[in-house]
Amino acid sequence: MRFLRQENTRLSAWDFPINVFHPRFEEHHHLPLHWHEHLEVILIERGEATLTIGNRKYQARAGELYFVNSGELHGIGEPSTPFIFYAIVFHPSLIGLQEVDLEAMGLATSYTEGDKAFVNVPDPSSEHDPRIRSAVDTIIGEFQAKLPGYQQAVQASVRLLFTWLYRWYTEPYASDNRLSDTNLKAKRFKALLRYVEDHYAEPISLDKAAGIVHLSTFHFCKTFKKLTGLTFVQYVNHYRIQEAERLLLGTTLSITEIADRIGCGSINAFSKLFKQIRGCSPKQLRAR
Repeated sequence: MRFLRQENTRLSAWDFPINVFHPRFEEHHHLPLHWHEHLEVILIERGEATLTIGNRKYQARAGELYFVNSGELHGIGEPSTPFIFYAIVFHPSLIGLQEVDLEAMGLATSYTEGDKAFVNVPDPSSEHDPRIRSAVDTIIGEFQAKLPGYQQAVQASVRLLFTWLYRWYTEPYASDNRLSDTNLKAKRFKALLRYVEDHYAEPISLDKAAGIVHLSTFHFCKTFKKLTGLTFVQYVNHYRIQEAERLLLGTTLSITEIADRIGCGSINAFSKLFKQIRGCSPKQLRAR
């Protein structure tokens, strides 16, 4: 599963735009901050990790549910061993809702532009929680089993889930200065993450990064660490190693060629950084 700053999420098909991921994170794993146009439901199965959604951080634990709105920045860091979760990712078109329909309902397709959104953390003590969890469990079970008619069952459950979330778990975006500033920063940071994706193999100075988000270098470093849980240098290195892992597993390029492609000056530096982040050497990963 490859996550990017603007994730091109792999869905089942254009006419069945949903996927259910079931990743396992070890202590050295990290999911970089990213976003996508799809809605996402996260169910923690085992372990703990720091889950970032928007400008908030949560200590996610087994049994908890989280909702990520379309366009909302999110990522995972500092997992326990192991950290296992389900991620249900679907496009609103799965339930027959186009952008114009969402606007008519008052539910925005992007949290940075709309006036309503799903709450990120539903109240587990709410009387509605059993219905929400039942719908989530049904979606996961039907998608994994793939028995005859599972697509209709998944679609029906997603419709119910979407309806209940809209009915019980939406919140307005207030038009105050604090929120406007947060949304503006989110847009600027998306531009920065896009820049990292396009230029990760090149040196990116802190001054350059700070300039993209229109902050001083000092405030940029402080804000970036607060938003992502990583320093900017750490984030770029994680992105480079993510790309290296993709090339190691998906191509026949030599380790030296891959080190050069991601901007590492030497194979020794590349191997050291790779082992620090992934917990094994590039050669060991490819051998698996």
